[in-house]
Amino acid sequence: MDSLFLTKELITTDEGVHAVLQTNPSHLIYQAHFPGNPITPGVCILQIAGELLERVQNRQVWLKTAKNLKFLSSIVPEEGKLVKYDFSYLAQTPEECKVQVVVTDDKPVVCTKMTLVFSYERL
Repeated sequence: MDSLFLTKELITTDEGVHAVLQTNPSHLIYQAHFPGNPITPGVCILQIAGELLERVQNRQVWLKTAKNLKFLSSIVPEEGKLVKYDFSYLAQTPEECKVQVVVTDDKPVVCTKMTLVFSYERL
């Protein structure tokens, strides 16, 4: 993740997580998706959410379910562009964690909204 985005801030609270990331427009993935008009792939947006959750929970997680996944605006990589991930915990058990995630850019424009369930055990 830190080669696609650089983590600038990562704050945890009892209610959730707030992360600020900076895009890396020179990353190889932007040369392929899409040449001349790069955007962050949706699968990368999901992967970053999982990796951020792993960091704050200090354990490995696996995506179990993605619901209400809405890509509302593209994340275009630009030098110095900031992207914010805001997690709200909806439910936690010893086996899994359900979060609502809102991803915004520095305009601020909502880019993605999603409800994700991560398992702590490999499925």
